[in-house]
Amino acid sequence: MLEIAPACADLEGLRNRVSEQHGIPATDAGNFWLPIVWTARGPLYAEVIAQREDGRYEQPFHLNDRTKQPLYYLAYSLLDSLQALPSVYLIQFAFRETKSPSAKIEILFDRLIPFPSEPAIASIGVQEPNLFTCHWLCLTNQPILDLIVKS
Repeated sequence: MLEIAPACADLEGLRNRVSEQHGIPATDAGNFWLPIVWTARGPLYAEVIAQREDGRYEQPFHLNDRTKQPLYYLAYSLLDSLQALPSVYLIQFAFRETKSPSAKIEILFDRLIPFPSEPAIASIGVQEPNLFTCHWLCLTNQPILDLIVKS
């Protein structure tokens, strides 16, 4: 079994792995986070968190399905390959617009955080259960049936 914390701490190694296996370029300036609640029964994907210009975090940051699906695929395959234990993980990433005629948006991988770090604050009062509660439920082997964004 791999230890996930050292794998996440090896930023260069993880960025190279994501680039080689998924064709996703690296960045060190990600200001978006995809929260993944990795349960014993499989992943639950929370809404993306964005950092606003004033430094505060905002959830949900809506992405279209075309953009979310590659993120979900990356999250699943990365956590599966790292033999992740139940927990809350955050994939930090950025976007850039390509110079193609279709002006496609490209995802840039920054890092994988193996716990609900500071951006998870945005889930409090917005998502049920919030990411900190999800983390506790994962660590204590309690079920999480769904993630609901309050209207």
